[in-house]
Amino acid sequence: MTAAFRIAITSLFSLLIYCAPADAEQTRIAALINDTSNPYWKTLEDGLKDAAKARDIQMDIYALRNATDSEGQLNQCETALLKKPQAIIFAAVDAVNLGACLHKADASGIILIDIDGNIDEGRAQGMGVHVAFSVASNNYDLGKKAAEFTRDQKGKVLVIEGASGSQPGVLRVKGFKENLNKNLAVVSSQSADWDRLKAADITSRVLIQHPDLSVIFAANDTMALGAVEALRAANVGTVKVIGIDGSSDAVKSIKAGRLTASVAQLPYLMAKEAVEKADHYIHEHKPLSFHQYVPVLILDKAVFDQNTEPLLQYVR
Repeated sequence: MTAAFRIAITSLFSLLIYCAPADAEQTRIAALINDTSNPYWKTLEDGLKDAAKARDIQMDIYALRNATDSEGQLNQCETALLKKPQAIIFAAVDAVNLGACLHKADASGIILIDIDGNIDEGRAQGMGVHVAFSVASNNYDLGKKAAEFTRDQKGKVLVIEGASGSQPGVLRVKGFKENLNKNLAVVSSQSADWDRLKAADITSRVLIQHPDLSVIFAANDTMALGAVEALRAANVGTVKVIGIDGSSDAVKSIKAGRLTASVAQLPYLMAKEAVEKADHYIHEHKPLSFHQYVPVLILDKAVFDQNTEPLLQYVR
C-alpha cells in the first residue's frame, strides 16, 4: 500500500466519521396528544415543540382530529413505533384500546410517559405496561380548588362532567363535589363529553328546571364557555361559572367579565416539563416517582388585574 493510498484511506475514514449524521445520536421522542382545535391541546403542542427545539430533540407529534377517536390514536401509536423513538409521551383517549400498542412499545424498550394524567400507576400495572412517570396536574386538586373558589356562595349547583370514563374528568368532579361547602347543593351532574355545544344544551335545560342556579362547574374550559353562552342567551347574569384548563379562550372570557374563573393547568409548562424529564430519563436512567405534578393556579379577573403572579408567564 503506497503512502498516498494510505493517506487517501485515512482521509476518507475521517470524513465518514465527521459526516456521520447528527440524527443518529439525536434524541427522538413521539407524542400522542388530543385534538389541537381545542386551545388546551394547541398550547400543550406549542410547549412540546418549544421544549424539543431548545434541547435539540427530534419531536414527532401526532394529534387527533376528534377528541374521542381512540381508534385513530391507536393507529397513530403504531405509526410512531415505525420511527423507533426512545420515548413516547402520550395522553390516552382510551388506555385500554391503546394498550396493545403500549405493550409493543414497552417490549421494545421505549420509555412510556403519561401526560395530563390519563392513566394512573395502578391501571398501568394492571395492564402489564410500565409507564415510567406521569407529568400532569393533580386532577382531584383541580376540582378541589374550584370548590374552594365557591366557598362564599350558596344555593344550587350544576356540574358538567367530561367524557364518561375519563380519568381526569372523574377526578376533577370528585374533587369538586367532595369539597363543596355545606351551603351549596348539586342539583344536576351530567356529561357533556368535553363538548361546548353539549354543555350549552345541558345548561339551557337545567335552567328551565332550576332558574335559581348559583354556580356551574365544568370539568374543562370548553364546556364552561358553552355554559356561559347558554346563560347569556337566557339573559341570566348572576351565575358563577368555573372551568378548568386556563385556555386562551377562557382567559379572554375572564378578562371580558363573562367566565368567572378557570383553574389553570398550564399545559405549556406541563409539556415543557414532560420533554425535559423525558430527556433526562433517557440519558440518566434515574427513576422518578410516578406522579410528577405541575403547579396550578386559579385565574379570575382580579389575578389578571393585579398581574403579580409568577405563573402567569405560562398562561397562553
